[in-house]
Amino acid sequence: MALINCPDCNQQVSTNAVSCPKCGAPVAKAREFEAAGSPLTTTQETSKKLKLHTVFSSVLVIIGFMVLVLSAGVNKSNGGESSVIPPIMVGVGVVWFIVTKVKIWWHHK
Repeated sequence: MALINCPDCNQQVSTNAVSCPKCGAPVAKAREFEAAGSPLTTTQETSKKLKLHTVFSSVLVIIGFMVLVLSAGVNKSNGGESSVIPPIMVGVGVVWFIVTKVKIWWHHK
């Protein structure tokens, strides 16, 4: 039994392990690709990009919702109209999040 580095978190993982115990990234396929000598261009690289999309879409929803709630309170006290930007931010963030989750499901092997 030898140790290899996880392609995602660089933690040392047993060659007998199917996935990394720290981050859950599949290492069995990485081991097969390293043995064949071809570069790793599968789920591991895709998952990092999609994880970032999930984080950014979540942040967009949270910021949009916070601005929506804060602007609603200010506008009620001032008697003004509310802006359309916060609901658009929340809507775009939710759609982006759902599309990203579908892509993660689609690319999952």
